[in-house]
Amino acid sequence: MTWGRTRSWWPGPDRSSWTVFVTVLLAAAITVSAPSGLGGLGTTAATASPAAAPVLSALDGTEDDLGARALKGDSWSRPAAEPQDFTRYGPVFPVSPPFDELHRNPVYYSDGCHAPRWRVTVVPGCTYGDTTSNVTVAVVGSSKIGQYFPALEEIALREGWSLRMYTKTACDFVMDAPPTPNYPQCDLYNTALREHLQNNPPDLAITGGMRTDTVDGYANAWRFLENLRASQIGAVWDTPVPLGDPDRCVAEALIDRADLTRCAQKLDSARSGNPGMREAAWRVKSASFINLRDWVCPESWLSPDCAMVVGRAQIYAEGSHLSQGYAATLTDPLHQRLHEAGIAQFRPSVDRVAGADRYATAALLSRDVTPGGRVLVASGTDYPDALAAAAKAGHTDGAVLLTRGTSLPQATREALIRLAPSEIVVAGGRSAISADVVQELQTLGAQVRRVEGPDRYATAAEISTLTPVRTEGVVYVATGTGFADALAAAAQAGQSEAAVLLVRPGSIPSATAEALRELRPRQIVVAGGNAAVSQQVVNELRGFATEGVERRGGANRYETAALLAQDTPPGGVLHVGVGSNFADSLAAAPASAAAQGAVLLVASGQVPGVTAEAIRALEPSRIVLAGGTAAVSEKVKRALIRLTP
Repeated sequence: MTWGRTRSWWPGPDRSSWTVFVTVLLAAAITVSAPSGLGGLGTTAATASPAAAPVLSALDGTEDDLGARALKGDSWSRPAAEPQDFTRYGPVFPVSPPFDELHRNPVYYSDGCHAPRWRVTVVPGCTYGDTTSNVTVAVVGSSKIGQYFPALEEIALREGWSLRMYTKTACDFVMDAPPTPNYPQCDLYNTALREHLQNNPPDLAITGGMRTDTVDGYANAWRFLENLRASQIGAVWDTPVPLGDPDRCVAEALIDRADLTRCAQKLDSARSGNPGMREAAWRVKSASFINLRDWVCPESWLSPDCAMVVGRAQIYAEGSHLSQGYAATLTDPLHQRLHEAGIAQFRPSVDRVAGADRYATAALLSRDVTPGGRVLVASGTDYPDALAAAAKAGHTDGAVLLTRGTSLPQATREALIRLAPSEIVVAGGRSAISADVVQELQTLGAQVRRVEGPDRYATAAEISTLTPVRTEGVVYVATGTGFADALAAAAQAGQSEAAVLLVRPGSIPSATAEALRELRPRQIVVAGGNAAVSQQVVNELRGFATEGVERRGGANRYETAALLAQDTPPGGVLHVGVGSNFADSLAAAPASAAAQGAVLLVASGQVPGVTAEAIRALEPSRIVLAGGTAAVSEKVKRALIRLTP
C-alpha cells in the first residue's frame, strides 16, 4: 500500500501533510513571557525565552490541546469549549508575523494540483492518501474545499481512500448554473472536469464553495456525480469571509502583547457558510451537508463574535481561508461528521497521548486523576520497581509518574504541582532514584516516603503492603526479568485491588513467598508463558492459592496481553502501547484500571494479529494510544481506527 503522494521534500512514507504542517508550525514558534499577572505565555517575532517549556506538536504532544482539539469533550461528535480554550496570549501557531507562505496554501498546490484562474484543463494524477485503493474520492470545487486538505488527506489514509484533488481558484463545482461573473475560465474548467469524471467516475465526492446564488447549480452537479456512481456526496461548510482582517489583527496583538480576544469578530452566514449548499443537500438524496461551524466558532462568552485563536492555533490565514495549521486540527471533527453522514466507514476512535519524552507522556496520562490522593514516582529508565507501582496506583485511581535517577523532570514536577498529592511514594532504592530527587519531591508539600527492598522482588513485595491491601483476593505474578507481561497485568490488577508480585523464571524469591503468605490469595494469575514463568514455579504457587493458579500466557507478549484482557467488559476504553518499551504502557496502566479497561500491546510499525482480534472482540468505544510517533507510528494509529468502526 502506498501512503501518500511522493514529494521531494517528504519526510517519509508514514508522514502525511497533516503531520508535517503541525510539526513545521510548532518548530517555528517563538515564545516569551506573558504580561505580568496574566498567567500565560506571550509571543513576538523577535524574542525568545530560554525558560519557556518546549512546545509540543499535535502528534508529539497532547492531541487535545492544539486548535480544534482543545474543544474536544467526551467525543468528537460536538465540541465542549471551556474558557481556557480561547487563547488570550501567545504562543500562536503559525507564528505571525511573518506569515509563512507554506501555511497560506495547502501543500498539494506545490504539486501543481490546484488550477489557478487561467487554467481550463484538468490535471490528472493528483492523487493522495492510499493511492493504490480501489475506492476513489473526488474533491471538487474551489479553494474553499481545498483548505481542508490536511484533514482530508489524513482521513483518506485512515479510510483507505484514493483522494483525487480537482480544485480551482474561486470556482465552485456547479452545473447548468448562471455563468460565473467575469470568469469564463471557471465554466470551461467545470465542463472539462465533468468530461474527466465521466471517464474516471468516483465512488464518493467531497465538495465545497461559497457561491450563494445557485442552489440549483449545486444540486445539478451533485446529481451528475450521483448518476456516475458516487454513492455519497459531502458538502463541507464554507468558512465565512471575516468582516475585518483577522490575521493582521492577531499579528498586531502579538507584537503589542495584547489580549488576542480583541480580534474576535462575527462570522456572518450572509458572507457564506454556504446556506445555498445546505439547501441543495436537502434536495439530493445522496448529499449531506457537513457543518463544522461549531468547531471553528464554538459558543463562548464572546458570542455572537468568534475567537480568532483557539487552542493556541490561529484560525484564519489570508482572506477567508483557514490557516493550514488549524485545518489540520479539524481532522477528527471532520472525520466524525463524515462518519455520522455515512460517508466515512470509520470514526476517530483513537486518541494519542504523547509528550516530548516518557516523562511528559506519563504526566499527560495523569490528567484525569483527581488531585489530593497518592502518587507513585518510579524510575523512567529501569522497569522493575515501576511494574508493581503501576498496579498499586490503579487501586486508588492514582498515577505513576516517572523520574530520572538524579533529577526530577520538569514535566513530572508540573504534574505533581497539578495533582497536589497528599502522599508521594518513591518506588525503588537509591540506585534507581537518588536522595536528591527525594529531597526535591519533599519541597512540593506532600508527605514523601520511599518504598524499597534489597532487590526488585523485595521492592514489589513492599509495594504490595501499601494500603489498600486486599487479602484473600487475586494476586498477579509475572517474571521480574522482563516487563511486558507485568505491564498488561498491572492494568487488570489495578481494577481489583490485586497486587503484582515478581518471580524468577525458575524460582520464587523469598520476599515474594512471604508476601503471598501475608496476602493469602484466593487465586493467583500467572502472566506469561513457560519461558517467562516455568511450570515448576506455577506448581509451587499452587501452595499459596486456596482456589488455584491460572496461567495466562501466549506465544509472545502481544498474545499474553490479549489473554489478560479477555475478561474486560466490551464497549469501554482500551489503552495501547508499544511492546518493546515499558515507559509509556506503564504510565497507561493506572489510567486503564480507572477506566475498567485493559492495556494491549502493539509493535512500533504494525498491529499484531492477536491484538487486532482482541480489539474486535472488546469493541472499545475509544482507544488511547500511549506514546509518540517514534514509539508507535501513525500507520499503527490508522490501523487501530479501522478496528473500531
